[in-house]
Amino acid sequence: MSHSAGILDIPDDTNLSPQTLERILVAHATHVALVRGGKRAELAFARLAHARLSHRVLADADLSGAVLMGADLTYADFVSTVLYCADLRLVDGRYCDFSHADMRGATLTGSDLSHAKLDYADLRPGRLVKRDRHGNDEIIDRTGNAANVDFRNCSLCGSSFEGAFLQGANFSGAIIHAARFKNAHLDKTNFEGTVLSQIRLDELHLSDSVLKTCVVAPAIAAAAAVHHRLAAVLEQHQRWVVSDGRSGAPAVLDGEDLRPLGRDLAKYQLTAVSARHALAVAVNFTGMQLQGANFENADLRGANFERADLRGVKFRGAKLSHARFAGADVRSLLLKSGERLDFDIYRAEVTDEQLAGTRTQPLPAPR
Repeated sequence: MSHSAGILDIPDDTNLSPQTLERILVAHATHVALVRGGKRAELAFARLAHARLSHRVLADADLSGAVLMGADLTYADFVSTVLYCADLRLVDGRYCDFSHADMRGATLTGSDLSHAKLDYADLRPGRLVKRDRHGNDEIIDRTGNAANVDFRNCSLCGSSFEGAFLQGANFSGAIIHAARFKNAHLDKTNFEGTVLSQIRLDELHLSDSVLKTCVVAPAIAAAAAVHHRLAAVLEQHQRWVVSDGRSGAPAVLDGEDLRPLGRDLAKYQLTAVSARHALAVAVNFTGMQLQGANFENADLRGANFERADLRGVKFRGAKLSHARFAGADVRSLLLKSGERLDFDIYRAEVTDEQLAGTRTQPLPAPR
C-alpha cells in the first residue's frame, strides 16, 4: 500500500459503555472462531482510552481512527486488525500480536510494545478523512509517530517503517528480518543487540560500535567453512547416538553459530548435544530429537521447536523470545542410570504462553 488518505463514514456519537464494548468483544471473538452468531467488530473512531483489552481477541477488527490512548493491550490478538491512524499513545502492548496489522498513520508515542509481534505490520505514515452523516469531511492528520516506543525484543519480520517517525525508539534485542526503514526518522534510536537479516543496513545508519553488538548473517564464504566443519562433528555425534556410545563422539557445539547448517541440521539426532552459548537465532528444530541437550545461555530467539523431543533439555539462561514450542515434549528424561533430567528454563527469556501447547504429561495408557 502507498501512503494514502482513507475515508470513513462514521456516526457522530462513538462513545461506548463498558457493557456495549463487552458485547462487541464477545461477538467479535465468536466471529473469529467461525461460530454462528458472531459479528465483526466495527469500532472506527471509537473512544477506548484506558480500556482493559488484555488477552482479548480483536483480530481483523476495524479500529480506524480509534482512540486507545493508555489502553492495556497485553497479550491481545490484533492480527490483521485495521488500526489506520489510531491513537495508540502510551498503550501497554507487551506481548501483543499486531502481525499483518494496518497501522499506517497510527500514533504510538511512548508506548511499551516490548516482546510484541509486528510481523508484516505496516507502520508507514497515513492520513484519514472523517466523513460525518451530513457528508462533511474533516481531515484527521495523524501522520504517525512512534517516537520513544519500546520495541525491545519484538518480532519484526517484513514490517514496514518507511518514512516513520522513530526518534528515541528502542529496538534492542528485537528480531528484524526483511523490514523496511527507507526515509525513516531514526535519531537517537537504539539497535543494540538486535538480530538483523535481509536488512538495508545503510537505511539504519548504525555506528560500528552498535553494529558489533548486533546479530547479522554470516558471510557466505565463512558460513560454508562452518557448515563443513560442524557437519563433520555432527556425523560423529550421529554415530555416537546410534551406537549407544560405542563409536563416534558426542558433539560439543558450545559457542558455535549453528545457522550455517540450515536445513541440513534436520539430518542429525541431537540427543545430549552440548550447545552452551551457541548462536541459533531462527534455526528450525521442528520435530528433532533433542533429549538431554544443553542450550544453556544460547541465543535461540525466533527458533522453532514445534513437535521436538525436548525431554530433559536445559535452556537455563537462554534467549528464547518468539521461539515456538507447540506440540513439543517437555517432560523429564529418565536416564538408564536412574538419573532424571528435568526440562530446565531457569532464567530463560520465555513465557508461559509460549509453552502453553507443550506436552507435559505422559500419554494415557491404551485401553
